[in-house]
Amino acid sequence: MTPHDLATRLVEARRQHRPIEEPAPDSLPPDAATAYAIQQAVVAGLGESTGAWKIGAKAPGGAASGAPIPASLVLPSPARVPHHAFFRVLVELEIAFRFSEAIEPRGRAYARDEVLSRVGLVLPAIEIVDSRFSKWPNVAPLAQLADAQNNGALVTGHAVAYAGLARGFDFVSPELELTFNGESLVPEATGNPAGDPRELLVWFVNHCAAMGITIEPEWTITTGSYVGAHIVDKAGRVHGHIDGLGEVELELT
Repeated sequence: MTPHDLATRLVEARRQHRPIEEPAPDSLPPDAATAYAIQQAVVAGLGESTGAWKIGAKAPGGAASGAPIPASLVLPSPARVPHHAFFRVLVELEIAFRFSEAIEPRGRAYARDEVLSRVGLVLPAIEIVDSRFSKWPNVAPLAQLADAQNNGALVTGHAVAYAGLARGFDFVSPELELTFNGESLVPEATGNPAGDPRELLVWFVNHCAAMGITIEPEWTITTGSYVGAHIVDKAGRVHGHIDGLGEVELELT
């Protein structure tokens, strides 16, 4: 199987709503660069444009990764979607960002101050985690990366200006709540595995620059869960709240 073959299979899995088997070990993407190329091929194969990105890291300063989210899967809150539109549903509560201007590729790396000076908006978000692979989560990491890093959809709340929020807002441990049908999904300990999610934006801007991708100001960049991922196996209402940012809501029918 070639990277083109895997991209085609992932497109078909989405269009036909039929999960696929993981490629054999000798047919997996050989490296992250190939997996990122497959991500772009899937978006193009669906006839979609990019509407958002998910990015994250497993520890502060750790290796980051990301994936584009097709525009049709970026849903304003309150969102209403059928549960059966996904192969499985896990939900995460996240903080997302939008830049105030387009950021174009260039030859030298963007510095942290340059990136953060271009942040325009901050918003709460619920990510729906899903996978096109039938045996997920027992799937090779590079295959998961190729498959949009397990993204199913993104629900976006009301955006607030970053300029008025940056100094007083706790990006590491904000006060928050996530419920399903009124029952809390918040664990005892909360927090983004990456620490302050703004640090991921620096990686993201330079990742896109290396791929020759211009970041559009309307893109929503979501940066990892503060509450882990929670399985939702039936219809119901998911409600998120982050103090200082506001509400985000998803109804699964």
